[in-house]
Amino acid sequence: MKKKLLAALLATAMTVTMFAGCGTPGSKDSKKDDSSASSGKKRITYTLREDLPSMDPQNSNSISCATAEICTYAMLTRNVEGEIKPDAAESWDISDDGLTYTFHLRDGLKWSDGEDVKAGDYVYGIQRLMDPEMASDYAFIGYILKNGAEVNSGSVPVDELGVSAPDDKTVVIELAHPATYFLSMAAMATFGPTRKDYVEKYGKEYAADPEKSVYNGPFKMTEWKHGDEMILSKNENYWDADSIKLDEICVKTVADAKTAVAMWEQGEVDITIVPTEMTDQYTENTEFYYTGADDYIMLNMSEDRPLANKNLRFALNYAINRTEYNKLVNNDVYDVAQRLVLPNVQAADDQTYGEAYPYTPFPAENDNDKAKEYLDAAMKEMGVSNPADIKITLLTTDTDGAKKQAEVLQEQYQKNLGIKVEINQVTYKQRLQMETEKDYDMVVTGWVPDYSDAYSYLELWISDGQYNHSGYANAEYDKLLKDSQTETDAKTRQDMLFQAEQIFLGEDSALVPLQLRRDQYLINPKISNFNVYFVGYDFDLVYADISE
Repeated sequence: MKKKLLAALLATAMTVTMFAGCGTPGSKDSKKDDSSASSGKKRITYTLREDLPSMDPQNSNSISCATAEICTYAMLTRNVEGEIKPDAAESWDISDDGLTYTFHLRDGLKWSDGEDVKAGDYVYGIQRLMDPEMASDYAFIGYILKNGAEVNSGSVPVDELGVSAPDDKTVVIELAHPATYFLSMAAMATFGPTRKDYVEKYGKEYAADPEKSVYNGPFKMTEWKHGDEMILSKNENYWDADSIKLDEICVKTVADAKTAVAMWEQGEVDITIVPTEMTDQYTENTEFYYTGADDYIMLNMSEDRPLANKNLRFALNYAINRTEYNKLVNNDVYDVAQRLVLPNVQAADDQTYGEAYPYTPFPAENDNDKAKEYLDAAMKEMGVSNPADIKITLLTTDTDGAKKQAEVLQEQYQKNLGIKVEINQVTYKQRLQMETEKDYDMVVTGWVPDYSDAYSYLELWISDGQYNHSGYANAEYDKLLKDSQTETDAKTRQDMLFQAEQIFLGEDSALVPLQLRRDQYLINPKISNFNVYFVGYDFDLVYADISE
């Protein structure tokens, strides 16, 4: 199975070629049946730990949603392992100043119900994303559009957003500032088309079930047993349907990773992640690849929360032993993270960001002396004499892996700082909601970039940013991010972004970096054209095939 990534994006050791056949235990002899044969169709089944939070393209906020939605929607462009290709738009023009993109739709585009796909469907989808009444958690991604932030704040009407359709086959998008990465953003389902009649008919229930939406992509959702499985069936109305080899994709929710591996061994699923504690059992012919996920502890810095205290935040960063954490939680599979921005995103002059700006503001292993200095200062400012009087709640999901993760962090902080850490385990959907409402002290979370640029990480923490769920606010940081949007010199712009990262971590200790995620997949050896990429989605099954 191939995995070809752009060399310019992965100039370090992150390029990996997926294996052509699994020599892992059970991949051949012990397979009783494969999920494709058992259904009588060409079907690939993959597992997720939690149910998909949403299939509404303007209301999705997780990488699992994005991975499914690249199958169900034809966006203006399609991101195939970093190579931007035409999708619904067969061509486009870019103005000399880089601010106006004119997309020309193909002839004969259809929705899954046979209705014509029109340019206005893309305009409506993007306007819906930015409409303050929609209150989309992902609206911040549209601030790149002309009047994007103003529309989302309600200060400018939605019809003045920088997107229009002069006719049924032309989508014009105007940007607030030039962005060389915008074509990759146009491949995101967030900027995808939406049928207004379905939204008006179903309201908040739009896309909650297969019949409550329509699809213009390679597949259409035909079944969703919430908490169990989702079936995506080939969409005969997709413009490139002749190139789609699969009849179905099944997304199965299996909370326990070991159970998912056992199901793979029995041929009940085709693709699943090997839990890190089982890595040693699956070594032959398997290779790891970086997902792009940069995991960290997000800190709630709201005024009424203990982590509004900067010294306490620094104490947390120096008290954690990231090397030990990675060993205990991930069996040394992941890499220790000591910064925010993924080193492998693109910088200027054909360098990766990590090559251009090496930076390790916090140690890989704990420094208890420094941690105690910051803790003592925090205690004085907070008016407490005993570290145990500082109580912090750690929010996490209800999977076994998340519980283990939280318990290791709890033990380290209680041992190295003497503070009290309480664990609050909830469902994935609840966790996302509690993050949005800032109903937490600490939460283990992470970010996969939407495009290969440091700004994709840094824009999250703008003071009034739509996705800033931490309460972080720094005027100098905001100014650097804003100025970077209009800076035309690539190197100067990257310098600004690096300066912002230094403020965020080195001056404000605004989160606790944990790990750069690497996944090891078990894959049915009968699958071909299984593609992975570290920006925007986990893997791409659109043009995959499975042999008899």
